[in-house]
Amino acid sequence: EPAVPRGRFALLAMFTAVTIAQLVDQGKLSYDDPLSKFLPDFPSAEAARKIRIKHLLTHTSGLGSYFNEEFERSSRARFRTVDDMMQLAKGDSLAFEPGTRWSYSNTGMLVLGKVIEVVTKQDYFDYVREHLSKPAGMVNTDAYELDRVNPNLAVGYQREFREDGTKTFRNNIFMHVMRGGPAGGGYSTVEDLVRFAEALKAGKLVSPATFELMTTPKPEVNSPEYGYGFAVDPETRIVGHSGGFPGISSNLDIFKGTGYVAVVMSNYGGGSQPVVEKIRSLVRARTRPAI
Repeated sequence: EPAVPRGRFALLAMFTAVTIAQLVDQGKLSYDDPLSKFLPDFPSAEAARKIRIKHLLTHTSGLGSYFNEEFERSSRARFRTVDDMMQLAKGDSLAFEPGTRWSYSNTGMLVLGKVIEVVTKQDYFDYVREHLSKPAGMVNTDAYELDRVNPNLAVGYQREFREDGTKTFRNNIFMHVMRGGPAGGGYSTVEDLVRFAEALKAGKLVSPATFELMTTPKPEVNSPEYGYGFAVDPETRIVGHSGGFPGISSNLDIFKGTGYVAVVMSNYGGGSQPVVEKIRSLVRARTRPAI
């Protein structure tokens, strides 16, 4: 039987958040800790005192995205470690006071990756491999360096239109990162992401109480539809994460209280969304209470 290609996905933010939660459960940090405890001067001493771990987890820190103009101008080969990626974000200023607004922040998740390194004194990728991928039984998931020999990785394709209106495709090899990081850009399979979800639900990665905490909205920091690293729909009780980029489209849904988990991955930009919506409608129909 041929091996299933490992597709690129942008859901590493969940892995970073779960690893942070493990460290909280172990008493090695707190959601209320200021960033200054771990990174005294990032992005400045004043900002580091204001930003708390909970702000980074909920995307309410005021930080932006390190996929900035310098990244676009640079060789992707420069950015392989968390420290390499942090160089792109140095000197950033806060777009708003932490806890006052919600704005998705790749830099925030990257910073949490650095916090993991500071607390554990280990490389982020090694630590996540050992403490998340291994106990969840994920065997085809990692942030591979793309200029090395990596068997069985999918290539992403993005639809484009020529001036005459005809359709063409561009692959995303030179658009994305050389190596994924704490905010996204890794590779996985549908099977592995289902294993991740089932391990979470079974208490193999964090305690049931911690999983509930992570997948509950945080309105107190102006995050009414996002918990700690997980998007939350309070009405449908679907929790999980989506991710997208040219040639990448992925989504993990955990239907709380039903036993259902749905993972959709596509190496076609925007390709997962119609399938995600269809699955959600089928699960709604099956779990709707009888009148």
